[in-house]
Amino acid sequence: MKTIRVMEFEVPVDAMPELVDILIDNDMDNSLTGTDEEHEIIFVEVSYDKDDKDQKAAIHEIEDLIADYEEEDDDDDNDKKED
Repeated sequence: MKTIRVMEFEVPVDAMPELVDILIDNDMDNSLTGTDEEHEIIFVEVSYDKDDKDQKAAIHEIEDLIADYEEEDDDDDNDKKED
């Protein structure tokens, strides 16, 4: 029996192509639910089978992807402060 979970992610616009690849490669249902006011973040709901190890790994990959972009954004902010 499948146990479907839904997670919502706040995805930086620049990360969307990589996110799409992960979703397609892992056959994961998803929907776009909105954006932030600056249109820099897209809200994405992803459904996955919590018992499917590949889909659970894909969820972790998405989390890592978002974290990497957040780190890059923090580095860019620090660079601007130093200027």
